[in-house]
Amino acid sequence: MKLAFITDEVTQSFDEAVRFAIENGLAGLELRSVEDTPIDAVPADTLRAWKKRLDAEGLAVCGLAGSFYKCAPEPKAIAAQLKKLERLCDAADLLGCENLRGFAFFAPPEGSLPAEALAPYFEEPVRLLERRGKTLLLEADPSVNTSNHAALARLLAAIGAPRLRAIFDPGNCLYDPLGETPFPDGYNAIRPWLAHVHIKDAVRAGGEAQCVRVGTGQVGYPALLRRLAADGYDGWLSMETHYRLNARLSEEQLRRPGGAAFSEGGAAATAESVAALKEILSGEGLL
Repeated sequence: MKLAFITDEVTQSFDEAVRFAIENGLAGLELRSVEDTPIDAVPADTLRAWKKRLDAEGLAVCGLAGSFYKCAPEPKAIAAQLKKLERLCDAADLLGCENLRGFAFFAPPEGSLPAEALAPYFEEPVRLLERRGKTLLLEADPSVNTSNHAALARLLAAIGAPRLRAIFDPGNCLYDPLGETPFPDGYNAIRPWLAHVHIKDAVRAGGEAQCVRVGTGQVGYPALLRRLAADGYDGWLSMETHYRLNARLSEEQLRRPGGAAFSEGGAAATAESVAALKEILSGEGLL
C-alpha cells in the first residue's frame, strides 16, 4: 500500500505540499484545492509545471479530489457539473492520473434518494469517462444521498459501469446519520467496488462526531489495515485528516472542504496522523 495525502488538508501552497510529502515520506499527492483554486480551475500551464516538479521529486498524483455531483440534481447544476467533469479529465491528463472523485448529490431534506432514482444521472458521465479513459470514484458522505458504503454499493450495482468505482472512507462512517460501522460493515459492503482509501479517524458520542488523530478514534485501523492487506489491496491510503490540533472545522467546511481557511492549522495535525498511520502499519508488519 502506498501513502498519500489530500494537499489542502495541509496547505494551499503547491510548493509546501511537495515539501510536506518529501519530509513525511509520502509517495503521492491527491489534489483538491491548491493556491486557493479548485483543481479543475487551475490553468493548464500551471499543471504542466507542477507535473514537471512532481516527476523530478519522484512523486505521483494518485487522484483529483473533485466535487463532481456535490450539488442538487437540478438541470442547470448538472450541466455545470458535466463541464466540471470534462475539466477534471483535462487536468488528470496533464497530471498523469486516472482517478477523479465524485458524489451522488446532496440529499434533500425529506430523505435520501434511492439508487434506482440516482442511477440515470450517471449515464452521461459514464459516456464521458469512457471517451476520456478516466475512472470516477464515488465517495460515501453524510451530506449526500449515499451517506454510507452500503448505500453507495447499491448505487454502483444499479449503475453497473466499470468506469465508476468507490472510495472507502471509514472515518466518514462515524458521521453517517444511519450509523454504519466502519469495519467490518462498511468495508464489506463496498469491497467489490473498492479502488481507493481515504484515511481519517473520528469519535462519535451523543449523536455528534469529531475527527481525531488517526488511531485514537473509533475506526479500528489495525484490524482494517490487516484486512486490506489480506485481501490484496495494494492501492493508495490517502490522508484526509479533517482534524486540527487547536481548532475544529465547521459543518460547512466539512460539507465543502477547500480554501485557505480550511487548510489553516492542518499541517501539524496531518503530520501527526501520518506518523500515527505509519506506526500502525509498522506494528502490523505492513510497512
